[in-house]
Amino acid sequence: MSQQQFISVPVPAQYVTRVYALLAELDLKEGGMSSPLPGGTQGAESNGDWPVVEWTVENFKSLISTDLPSVQRVTALLDVLAVEPERLYSTTAVVERLNLDRSQIKGALAAFTRHLHAHYERGNWPMKWEWGTDPDSTYQAEAFYGLDKVNAARWQEARTAA
Repeated sequence: MSQQQFISVPVPAQYVTRVYALLAELDLKEGGMSSPLPGGTQGAESNGDWPVVEWTVENFKSLISTDLPSVQRVTALLDVLAVEPERLYSTTAVVERLNLDRSQIKGALAAFTRHLHAHYERGNWPMKWEWGTDPDSTYQAEAFYGLDKVNAARWQEARTAA
């Protein structure tokens, strides 16, 4: 992978979020939003401290049986994402479907990451995420979440068995 070069460009404060949105749109058009990992390993790439590990049905069953509120919020998110594999849902769409607010989703995902480190010794979420724009949202740019077909099938199998 080639090294990206960054250049500092002064931007008036009122336009910063628009510039972020423009960059997200450019990444979407160029296909540079994420580098999909092999099936079953979608999610955050390893940061060097935590490996990327394939998600199994047993891993998903373990998540489903975890009583922590943050993990249960993420399992509710996975329920939504598994309905349409490969579809990306904006944060706006997620909070509407789960009847949560953005801070609850953000907090749940942060706690979920810590949970994965502590109990699964991995750095990758089961879902992928990308930064982009949603024409139906009032936010200039936001995270989009989705499940690949492999993880969606495994999630549904784990849900059925639970």
